[in-house]
Amino acid sequence: MKKREYDIPDYRGNYTEVGTSVLRNKLDITDEYEIQVQETIGFTKAYRSFADELTKFTSFTSDYICSIHKMALEHLYYFAGMYRKVDLSKAGHNFFPVSHINTAMSYYEKEYLVNLPADYSSKEDLIIDLAKTHVELIHIHPFREGNGRTARIFANLISLRAGFGEIKLENFSRKYYDRYIDALNEGDNLNYEPMISILGELL
Repeated sequence: MKKREYDIPDYRGNYTEVGTSVLRNKLDITDEYEIQVQETIGFTKAYRSFADELTKFTSFTSDYICSIHKMALEHLYYFAGMYRKVDLSKAGHNFFPVSHINTAMSYYEKEYLVNLPADYSSKEDLIIDLAKTHVELIHIHPFREGNGRTARIFANLISLRAGFGEIKLENFSRKYYDRYIDALNEGDNLNYEPMISILGELL
């Protein structure tokens, strides 16, 4: 099926609907609240699906992360499951430039994902790995939209595969947003202790 014009960015890489801050989408939604509802529905569906299919033999890779993102947002955005093609920043913080995302995700997989054990001898060891994998994925920010939600779902799946419960970082980040952001920023400097502290309280 041929993509409609608003399913793709314009020549400047602009993804927003004309006259709004809402990303171009397949449902012609221009209301910010409505698009948030649709995104929430998508991420809820994706999490349930991936959690249901999870086993000790599930392999965590960069493609697996892309699959989470795709299932969550493919009903809305053509770029679901694809690495972003525009540079992004938030609150003065610049995320990985587009030209480095493929390399960064490949390194992330080899350095952080491949050796994640399916079983842990202690909860403390799991928390350390969760903190590193979560912070580093957010730091790369591989997608145009939905990076935080994808990363938080992925953290839950790592914990569940290891036989522990849900972390519910989503609830924490809403209630204690500043502390969560501070922990992510500290992680950019390879200081994972603040995120380890958060995860220790949740798990």
